[in-house]
Amino acid sequence: MIRNLHTDPHCYKTRKVWNSQARANGDKWRYELAAGQTVGGVFCWSPLDTSDLAGHVLFGHLLSGQQAVFDDLHVEYGTTIAKRDGWIAATIANNVSGSIMIRTVNGPFVLEKVGVYTPSDWDKIHDLYTAGILPYPWIDGEYLPLGGGYTSSGFHAHPHLDCEVCA
Repeated sequence: MIRNLHTDPHCYKTRKVWNSQARANGDKWRYELAAGQTVGGVFCWSPLDTSDLAGHVLFGHLLSGQQAVFDDLHVEYGTTIAKRDGWIAATIANNVSGSIMIRTVNGPFVLEKVGVYTPSDWDKIHDLYTAGILPYPWIDGEYLPLGGGYTSSGFHAHPHLDCEVCA
C-alpha cells in the first residue's frame, strides 16, 4: 500500500508562513510576500515538523503565473530528487532543525497538493510515473489511488501491479 503521510494533502487548510501572507483562493490558499518583505516562505508540510519529515520524501505541487516561482523552486534544507511542471520532491536530513518551507520571493503561488512518503513508496511512485503507468497527479486523499475498480472493501486493485491500495 502506498500511503501519503500528510493529513491535508489537498491543502484546504492554510499553512504557517514567515514574512508572507495567505489569502483564500477558492478552496485553496494563495501565498505571497508580506508588504515590505524581501524574503519569506510557506511551511507547506505543516502541521508536520522536521522530526516528522526527516527521512521521508516531501512532495509539493504549486500553481503560479510567475515562471520565476518554478525556476527557483526548492525545499529549504532539502535535497531535490525530482522536479517538473510545478512540482518538486525532496528529502531532508535527520539533523535539520526548524521548519521546512518553500520561499515566496519570486511571486505568489497557490499550494495545490503536498505529500510525505517513505523513500520506498516514493521510489514506487516515481518508477510508475516515469514508466507511464501512473498518471500525474498522484495525490488523492490519504492513500494513493493506483487505479482499478472500487470494491466494497474500499480497496482498488492496480491493473499492472500485484497490490491493493486504499482509496
